[in-house]
Amino acid sequence: MKWYELTSPEIGKLNRDMPVVIPLGSCEQHGRHLPLFVDTIQIEEIVGRLEARMTERIIVLPVLWLGASHHHMDFPGTLSLPPSAYAAMIQDLTRCLLHHGFRRLLFLNGHGGNIVPVSQALTDLIATDDRADAATLALASWFVLAAEAMNAENHGMTTPCLTHACEYETSLMLAIREDLVKLAEISPEHQEVPRPWVANPHWLRKVEGFHRFHRWTSTGHMGNPAAATAEKGRSLLDAMTEEIILFVDEFAKWPTMKKLTNLS
Repeated sequence: MKWYELTSPEIGKLNRDMPVVIPLGSCEQHGRHLPLFVDTIQIEEIVGRLEARMTERIIVLPVLWLGASHHHMDFPGTLSLPPSAYAAMIQDLTRCLLHHGFRRLLFLNGHGGNIVPVSQALTDLIATDDRADAATLALASWFVLAAEAMNAENHGMTTPCLTHACEYETSLMLAIREDLVKLAEISPEHQEVPRPWVANPHWLRKVEGFHRFHRWTSTGHMGNPAAATAEKGRSLLDAMTEEIILFVDEFAKWPTMKKLTNLS
């Protein structure tokens, strides 16, 4: 069910152990061929599919469209909160949900830049708020959660993994909002510097590097978006949806946290 379609008394009657899904997006550049709202549109589609399949079992909040995207600010159109402000917003939202008695919260993320500030926000919150410490809080990014389901060979992809405004994201957008995709705008003069910690499979997912995005790409996109198709996007969406539903079903059954240490 959708939080924003319910009345206050209806919210008051809900099972407080029902998972609340908080979708996180962004408004940032995605090259010359995709709209600024890619991350928000994608996560909105994903949670829409979740809600349609799990209507009576989860509560879905509206997508938080403003993310932590300062690493894209060198490209026009990007709107962002600095990580510290974004973390503060996440904490305040969490406190509101805890205040209303909800204790099983899943932050379903659609933008890489949100991961660190959300993790920091929840880490700080459980250290200072007993309600948060007793609650079941989780953060999952759809592109990590469904990584195995997005295996390149299963969907006819020409590139090995999702990056940014790439074949994967462009295919997803062709499947979701084809009217917003401008493939003709992909620049043939695009220049891209491989990120060393990503280019070497030995270090992939073991090391993170830190630079703003204009150091790596001249036009804002990465990979080979020209190879994208709507068919690939639909295939990705179907596989991702099944994987994410599988996790949310499991998350709903995670045990309630109890205090184990007895200091008396």
